[in-house]
Amino acid sequence: MGVFNHCGQTRLGVLVLLAGLLLGNACSGAGSLNEAAYVVPEKIRLKNSTAQAARNIGELKSGDRVTITQRSKSEDGTPWVNVKAGNGQEGWAETKYFINEEIVVQSRKMADEIKGIQTQAIGKSKATLKLRLTPDRTTEDNVAAPLPAGTIMEIVSRERKPRPSSLDQKADSAEGAVSDSKQETKYDEWLQVRLAGLTVLPAGWIYGGSVELDIPGEILYFVSGGRRIVGWQKLGTVHGDDSRTGDHFLVLERKVSGADERADFDRIKVLAYDAPSRNYTTPFREDVIGRFPVTLKMEGQTGSFRTILLDKSDAKQELDYTVEISSNKVRVAKPAAQKTDKK
Repeated sequence: MGVFNHCGQTRLGVLVLLAGLLLGNACSGAGSLNEAAYVVPEKIRLKNSTAQAARNIGELKSGDRVTITQRSKSEDGTPWVNVKAGNGQEGWAETKYFINEEIVVQSRKMADEIKGIQTQAIGKSKATLKLRLTPDRTTEDNVAAPLPAGTIMEIVSRERKPRPSSLDQKADSAEGAVSDSKQETKYDEWLQVRLAGLTVLPAGWIYGGSVELDIPGEILYFVSGGRRIVGWQKLGTVHGDDSRTGDHFLVLERKVSGADERADFDRIKVLAYDAPSRNYTTPFREDVIGRFPVTLKMEGQTGSFRTILLDKSDAKQELDYTVEISSNKVRVAKPAAQKTDKK
């Protein structure tokens, strides 16, 4: 998937809230500190004190590494820190604008590990939620930062884990946990995400229940009965005689109820745009037990997509389906199994 657009207001909200619960818990006006941290917002002003009438004495930008040397509070009780930057600047700013270096390092390491994985879907947070460094909510030690409602994210992988029995329904609702009502075991759905445009904390894990998928409007209503779209990638663009264009899509779906817990998706299909009718057809559809990621490679009108499928014994099969687009038609050919691997 390519780079996606989102409004500046949402991005600003992310930048302001990212460090909200990371550096503000312990405030002390005494002693000399040596804590490494990073600037979160696009720009911040350094002040000569914590007073309301303090002068601006410098400016830092997002991603700048600083050393926190002191902590204090302003007259209204707001936590502040004194920082030294690598370029020699030194001054005071509110604690919420900085994030601990260790958390930044872990998030960037994760982003580097998943940088070669194609985006499976685009999502948007429905409410404030926690970006975590691991898919685990039995502890708060793995919380990287809060993300505000409306945060746009690229989804690259998915996990479902049994819900910790010690957590109550109030916590479930607050963090967007989901469950399978037909089973005694309840599950938490986790999504590994990239946060485009945020170099400070570029990756992490979030609850899937608080994420609304931003499905392209042209295919939103072509979902199969009893299923929901969980992933999509564009195969190509059609140019009609009337100068209108439309896109072919590879679509991944999952049953709304009764789905195999192992499956990230259980149906693969192609939605092909028909220029004369300005509508979509389904030239290919197959029911599977599939796992993210699906890797699509298109060169002009031909290409392939690789899937990871599971059989009844949990053996993995990697299959490369070939794709050919001609005369605004899409043809998909299924190969034999290429690789088998036990979990």
